[in-house]
Amino acid sequence: AFFSFLLIPIPFLVGYTAGIARNLMNGDKLPLPEWGEDIGKLFMDGLYIVVAQLVYTLPFWILMCIGTVISVGSAGLSEVSEDLAVASLFTSFGLIICLAILWWIFLILVTPALLIQYVRTNEFGALFRFGEVYALTRDNIGDIVITVAVGLGAGLVIGVVNGVLQVIPCLGTILALVFTAAASPWLMFAFGHLYGQIAAKSSGGAAKPVM
Repeated sequence: AFFSFLLIPIPFLVGYTAGIARNLMNGDKLPLPEWGEDIGKLFMDGLYIVVAQLVYTLPFWILMCIGTVISVGSAGLSEVSEDLAVASLFTSFGLIICLAILWWIFLILVTPALLIQYVRTNEFGALFRFGEVYALTRDNIGDIVITVAVGLGAGLVIGVVNGVLQVIPCLGTILALVFTAAASPWLMFAFGHLYGQIAAKSSGGAAKPVM
């Protein structure tokens, strides 16, 4: 129940990020959405994007399940030939791990494109028009890579700060949670600006450089 409570704000934050990107794409001078304007829309926008992102992870989990099945099957082969079982396990599982890593890299790159696709179309179904999502990712790959790099760098900084805070006796864990809770929204709002610039560029609008 506690973790469910922590998950509730995620659609709001993602929806707010999408709102910033949409306003920036449309050229609004004040891109920050007002929370009171339509909080239901913010939640639903965020929920649609989060659900789509989860759907895109399904091939990864399917590959992991296949790997588990192969591991069990290889254990059965050990009764026939232990060498054959080991060779089969390493070959098959190694191939699946490589495919899973490639898909995870694809997910990292396509995640920004999903939010941008939704901002441009305001359609949940558009998130599953795979050709459009792929084209959006391909055509803006440079800006998306920069955005992902910024995210990874920011995540690393947050992780280091959390590690330092947790060294503090008693209060360390609490301080780390407070810091993460405070930093995460600001990080997502910054991404809203980056996504908005990419959305404006891909829509033919005047966009400032991502960095």
